Amino acid sequence: MNDWMRKVLESKRQMRKQIAALPFSEKIKIMEKLRDRSLAIASNPLRRKSLHQG
Repeated sequence: MNDWMRKVLESKRQMRKQIAALPFSEKIKIMEKLRDRSLAIASNPLRRKSLHQG
């Protein structure tokens, strides 16, 4: 494993610790922002339609 990958993995570990330490209400706010962003991306007309639509 190279130095860059170690830094990436350590950064992820630190972010997980920070998120785990947040109060539940803050985690909900983050999830709502992620949901809104996901919906915005999904509704973007420039997004390609998948050939495997279920």
